[in-house]
Amino acid sequence: MLRIWNLSLVLATFSLTILGTFLTRSGVLESVHSFTESPIGPWILAFFGLVVAVAVGLIGWRGDRLRSPGAIDSPVSREGAFLANNLLFAAFAFVVLLGTVFPLIAEALNGDRLSVGGPYFDRMTMPIAIALLFLMAIAPVLPWRKTSEETLRHRLGWPAWGATAVLVACVAGGLRGLAPLAAFWLGAFAAGSALRQLALSARRQGWRGLLGRANGGMVVHLGVVLIAVAFAASHAYGHQHEFRLAPGQSARLAGHEVTYLGSATVRHSNKTSVSARVRIDGGPVYAPAVQQFPFATQAIGSPSVKTGLRDDIYLTLAAPPDHPGGTAVIGVIVQPLIAWLWIGGGVIAIGTLLAAWPGRRRRPTAPVSAPVEVATEPVEPVGVR
Repeated sequence: MLRIWNLSLVLATFSLTILGTFLTRSGVLESVHSFTESPIGPWILAFFGLVVAVAVGLIGWRGDRLRSPGAIDSPVSREGAFLANNLLFAAFAFVVLLGTVFPLIAEALNGDRLSVGGPYFDRMTMPIAIALLFLMAIAPVLPWRKTSEETLRHRLGWPAWGATAVLVACVAGGLRGLAPLAAFWLGAFAAGSALRQLALSARRQGWRGLLGRANGGMVVHLGVVLIAVAFAASHAYGHQHEFRLAPGQSARLAGHEVTYLGSATVRHSNKTSVSARVRIDGGPVYAPAVQQFPFATQAIGSPSVKTGLRDDIYLTLAAPPDHPGGTAVIGVIVQPLIAWLWIGGGVIAIGTLLAAWPGRRRRPTAPVSAPVEVATEPVEPVGVR
């Protein structure tokens, strides 16, 4: 199924890669990720147009030969969930493309310089991300072709109740916000669904039940859930503030105590560095700094980070003291569950390895049939598919 759709996604991915190269190499996009303006931009844009024209032309020319006779019998099926997942990811890509390219198009047509920032992407991508988590929860338990209400109730019962228990615990713990709580509930729902599949496979086949594409994919789902939950928590429950502190003074933010101990100035041959000594929660001392280079008009900050499983604390020296022993402005940012973004990436890598490892294959069994007379002429054996 979906041969034309699959090829269209492949061609669109390659075309958008060329477009991204044009945006960063031509200098038309003002971003820290862009390179300086280069004369190669028009050549890349022409190549992008050629790729799109050839791709659309080939699909239009050979599209009839690629059509599959198969069809989706019911939207409530595994193949229906796959198609919905593809459409949501395509919508996600379109939202990002629109937010990136629309200011350039508006400037080229009207001369108006527009800016599309974080609020646009948050508002447009959050519903898509929540829908993807919901599909990730129900897709693994859906049978092929079609399903029944009784099957869904049986397979999604305890994952749904477990997710509800997690939601109640989050609310009881003081967490608020519709979007993050929805992400937590759907994340627990998807994790419970994946764990159910892994538990059933392990009970039937032991540790070998974790191998193969299907169960490795469930481990990948767990990694994606960890990343989604960590992203929602860090985005919704982060805190930041700047404190003007004298040596020995302390401030509190999000349950953490920050104590400013003083500053030190070190002059090197190519720069001057001013660092602050800051103690977090009575533990180790961290040293955010500001570096000034002779030919630079603006100082460059060098933050210091305390990493933990619960949250990360970022310290910056927003304003160094005017004189020895003076006050300094210390910026403090507390972002919860950042480490779980990296842990989720590791779980995805493990799931990929498990999916690549060949699992146990079922041996085809010969069908039972009634006795027949032996043919006098040799008969060509029939393969089992």
